Amino acid sequence: MRHAFGISVVGFSLCAATALAWDGEGHRIVTTLALDALPKEAPAWMRDPAFVSRVAWESNEPDRWRGTSIVPMAHENSPDHYIDVEYLEPLGLSLETLPPFRYEYLKAMVLAKQKPNDRMMPYDPAKDADKSREWPGFLPYSILEHYAKLSASFQTLRLLEKVGDRVKPEEMAMAHANVEVEMGLLSHFVGDAAQPLHTSKHFNGWAGANPNGYTTSRKFHEMIDGGVLAFHQLNVDSLRGKVELPQRAIADPKAPWNDVIDEIRRSLGEVEPLYKLEKDGGLNEAAGKKLIVARLADGASMLAALYWGAWTSSAPTDEQVHDYLVRHYGAAEVGGAKR
Repeated sequence: MRHAFGISVVGFSLCAATALAWDGEGHRIVTTLALDALPKEAPAWMRDPAFVSRVAWESNEPDRWRGTSIVPMAHENSPDHYIDVEYLEPLGLSLETLPPFRYEYLKAMVLAKQKPNDRMMPYDPAKDADKSREWPGFLPYSILEHYAKLSASFQTLRLLEKVGDRVKPEEMAMAHANVEVEMGLLSHFVGDAAQPLHTSKHFNGWAGANPNGYTTSRKFHEMIDGGVLAFHQLNVDSLRGKVELPQRAIADPKAPWNDVIDEIRRSLGEVEPLYKLEKDGGLNEAAGKKLIVARLADGASMLAALYWGAWTSSAPTDEQVHDYLVRHYGAAEVGGAKR
């Protein structure tokens, strides 16, 4: 077996008990670079160092959930971090034909499993205590749904700003806090999608037929998550202001599904190159660093586009402001304002 970072990939080990996606620093990188890349028209508070720090901290929350032993949490949360694209085709699906709604996707898979075939994802219910491993994963849905929640949190904040002095300071503070949480959660799953091993059945060593002799080590995933970053000293300080992000914009900020699928497709395309680098010993060379930096930059670019799309599409209409005043302050307080 080839060596990476001067040691065998079999011997490589991190402190994490389970394979996640990027380590804490990786998610902080994606978040920070994305916030730095927002257009100059973005609100100044989105660049406040304390705000950036809080969002970056929140971007690791879904992995902290995964670090618990709470079974319902694992059942709901674990499949949201990945999608094994190769297992879609045996279910009659593909990235191009995935429905944009989670339960429509689940319905399609359930119906397909009524006529099983030997190419479907292997599943052993006896090894699935939290009942989370039967499906190929829900990553694009977690991104789309957190984008929608962020859009809603942005709109609530902007409604409160329109309402003005009727709003209590603690209400405005909570609205800002909700925005921070949703920006962090969205960042996490966008960052996951930028990590190629979260888009493939080859998520932790090559699976199935292996004519090219790629590594099958069960340490490979955590090596990519953190080991490569540590070896090349990739962190916020070493990359901030030094990485040129691809320029992206959401085609339809009200419906960014196709943009989400495009990110997953780009990441999937780097799965085999990643394995080739490991096999050839290139992960600890310039080529390995280049690939990982490009993946982090792609995630940050996508995240910046989603942040900006959610913000620009969240401006409330006059009718929404009126309705908010009526619901929360009463018709008398509105003073007869016309819709």
